Amino acid sequence: MVKPDIHTLAHHLKQERLYVASEKQLIQRLNGDVLKTAERLYRAAWITKQQRINLDRLILTSAEASPAECCQHAKVLEDTQFLDGYKTLGFQESIYGEFLGRVRENPRLLASCLVAGERLNQEHTQGVIYTVFTSLYGNCIMQEDERYLLQVLRYLVEFELKESDNPRRLLRRGTCAFSILFKLFSEGLYSAKLFLTATLHEPIMQLLVEDEDHLETDPSKVTERFTPAQQERLFGEKGSEGYRQKVAAAVEANEAKLVTLVNKFIGYLKQNTYCFPHNLRWIVSQMYKTLSCVERLEVGEVRTMCTDLLLTCFICPAIVNPEQYGIISDAPINEVARFNLMQVGQLLQQLAMADDDGDPRRKNSLAKFDKSCVAAFLDVVIGGRAVETPPMSSMNLLEGLSRTVAYMTHSQLLCLVDFVRSVMAGDHLREEEHMLLETLLANVPQSRTVKSNSLELTPSNTPQLSPATTPANKKNRNIGTYLLDLVYTWFSAACFHSRGKFYCV
Repeated sequence: MVKPDIHTLAHHLKQERLYVASEKQLIQRLNGDVLKTAERLYRAAWITKQQRINLDRLILTSAEASPAECCQHAKVLEDTQFLDGYKTLGFQESIYGEFLGRVRENPRLLASCLVAGERLNQEHTQGVIYTVFTSLYGNCIMQEDERYLLQVLRYLVEFELKESDNPRRLLRRGTCAFSILFKLFSEGLYSAKLFLTATLHEPIMQLLVEDEDHLETDPSKVTERFTPAQQERLFGEKGSEGYRQKVAAAVEANEAKLVTLVNKFIGYLKQNTYCFPHNLRWIVSQMYKTLSCVERLEVGEVRTMCTDLLLTCFICPAIVNPEQYGIISDAPINEVARFNLMQVGQLLQQLAMADDDGDPRRKNSLAKFDKSCVAAFLDVVIGGRAVETPPMSSMNLLEGLSRTVAYMTHSQLLCLVDFVRSVMAGDHLREEEHMLLETLLANVPQSRTVKSNSLELTPSNTPQLSPATTPANKKNRNIGTYLLDLVYTWFSAACFHSRGKFYCV
């Protein structure tokens, strides 16, 4: 009886060993599939964000970027090929990787460098800010990157806004490091897209249905869209009393329509505050908490700045260009509707301003609103207990996965290193930060001087390309051309560690 039992036990143990080996192989294969899929996601996110920057460059700075140039740039991005960093950097790849990893993990130092670069008027500061978001923090796809970037934003409030003589004017310009990073972060945040869609889809669709007339509220511009014959037929003889009365009546009718529209937007804004992104709420709360401690700033002024930030950098851009934010996808926006959306956005911004800062031409329209309507929305956002630790996204399908690569062009890498060196050479850093940078840069080689147009994929610096400079037989080859010499840099093992279910090698 003992012998058969031993045979049975041996058989079961063998079967169990085969089963365990099979499961290990399956887990390894699934792990490999996850890593490959994550790699494709990182690459697609990098290209998509560069395409978005290229589009913004065309829309916002059309005087500096021709449509033909931006189209060629978009084609370059579509043909992007990614190369391992060692193929370009050789043995120095691990040195650069360690440098990038340690900078990434030190949000305070990074924020100090960005602020110092702006004070030194560094040529490539804006391009470096884009590189920080798209490459160093990988478009904040991973929770770890999101946490680091939120800390960078918090330190920028402390080092940049708090130390500024006029932080409100700095925010309004939209060109400081805090404004740019906040905008980049909010644009790519999934919870932000949900909030904007839930809040803006319905009122925007209602506006599109009622887009028959330009809702102009400036009496001097009401008649500009009509021919002289139409003006005489609609308003009477120009300069007459009847003409002025009819123009005033048209302005009053447009103001009434605008007030109704804006009230709808405010109503939906209040209605959907429950789904306002927690991480954006944390940033605004930290900003309010930090700036409220500044003696020269009144609490009301700090509240206005917080509202300004939410409207100017987050909500109003989505109102004016809803198709870019995925709020509407099947309804065309004509010139009349676009103008009316801009009017709504401008009125919302005016409502957030103090009485003496508002546009005097809009005083009649603003007088018809309850001034506390926008303030109530801000109260919900900044309300509650401010915590030091930034919140994470409630739903993250990539939990447990660690990023071990950074995607950037070779020139972006060199510009980042040169930027840090120039900041270290200045006198805007604290002594401990200066010493830390010296340690970080001790082994990093001196890079070649980077030309002003070498930050290819930023709104302000894009290479001047033409078909003549890009032979057809080289259109898919990026290294060694005028296009993208892309660095696929592996961070050193000391900077990234495996955690959770998946092991990134």
